Amino acid sequence: MFHMIRDFFLLLLLVATVEMGIRYALVRYQFASTEQARVDQAAQQLSNDVKSIMLNSGGPLAAQTVYPILKRNYDDLGLSIAVIPSDVTVESMKQSFKIDVQGLQPIWKDGPHLESAVTLTAEQFCLNCHVKAKVGDVLGTVKVGSYLDRKETAWWTEVKLTAGSLSLKILVHTILLFFLLKARMEPLLSLRSTVSRLARGLVDLSPRAKVNGADEFGELAQDLNHFLDRINVVVTDLDQILNKVVDASGRLSSLNRDLEQTIDGLRETSSRSTEGQMQGASADYRALAQTLREMALLEANMQNIAQSGQQVLHRLTHVEKSK
Repeated sequence: MFHMIRDFFLLLLLVATVEMGIRYALVRYQFASTEQARVDQAAQQLSNDVKSIMLNSGGPLAAQTVYPILKRNYDDLGLSIAVIPSDVTVESMKQSFKIDVQGLQPIWKDGPHLESAVTLTAEQFCLNCHVKAKVGDVLGTVKVGSYLDRKETAWWTEVKLTAGSLSLKILVHTILLFFLLKARMEPLLSLRSTVSRLARGLVDLSPRAKVNGADEFGELAQDLNHFLDRINVVVTDLDQILNKVVDASGRLSSLNRDLEQTIDGLRETSSRSTEGQMQGASADYRALAQTLREMALLEANMQNIAQSGQQVLHRLTHVEKSK
C-alpha cells in the first residue's frame, strides 16, 4: 500500500511537471502562430487611440500626458509600444505650440520578438495643428512589439505562483489516498491473512475469509470460502479411499498368508495314507475355495475404490475449472 502511495505521489509530480511543460509549449506555439495577429490588432488600436487624442482640443499637449498612460496599459498586456512623430509634425508643433515633441521613442531590446507598425497620415482636420503638413503627409508612426521573453517571464511567474498551491494539493490528495486505500484494502488484507494461515497450516483447511460486503472483495472472499469447502469435500473423499486401500491391503496380506499355509498343508499330507489324504485334501480345498471367494470380494472392493477415485478426480477437475 505504501508503494502505491509513493507511486501515486510521484505520478502527481510527474503530471504537474508535464502540465507546466505543456503550458510552456503552448506559450511558444501561440507566440509563433497567433501573436502576430494580436500585435497587428494592437497596433491598429493604438493608432486609433492616437487619432482620438489628436481630435481633442489641445491634442498635441494632451498627448504628452496620455502617452505614458498608454505605455503602462500596453505593458500590462505584455506589449511594447512607440509613437514616433515625423519631421513635419515636429516642425509644426514647434511653430504652433512652441514645443519640441518627442512622442514615445521605441526602446527595442535584443531577443526574439514580433513587431507591427501603422503610419498616421494627415487629414483635413489635422492641418489646424500640423501647419507644415498637407493632406496625405505622414504625421508619424505607431509601433507595437511583443517579446518572447516577456511571455516566458509571465509563464515562470505563473509556475512559481501555482507551485505552492499545487504542492499542497498533491499532499492533500496523497493523504486522502492513504485513508481511502486503508479502508478499501482492509478486505484484501483479510484475504491475504486467510491465505497465509492456509499456507502455514499445510492440511488445515478450517480458516475462512471474512465477507465484509457485496463488492468485488466480498465476492472474492465468498469464492475463496466455496473453493475451500469443495477442497474439504475432496480431501474427505480421499481420506475414505485411503482407509479403504489400507483395509484392502491388510486383507490381501491375510489372504496371502492363508493361501501359503494351505499350500504347505497340501505338501505335508502328500506322504500320508490315501484315505487321510482325501479327507485332508477335502478340507484344504474348502479352505482354498473360501480364499478364492474372499479374493473375488477383494477384487470387487478394489473396483469400488477405483470408481471412487474416478469421482474424486472428476471433482478435482471441476474445482480446477471453477478457479
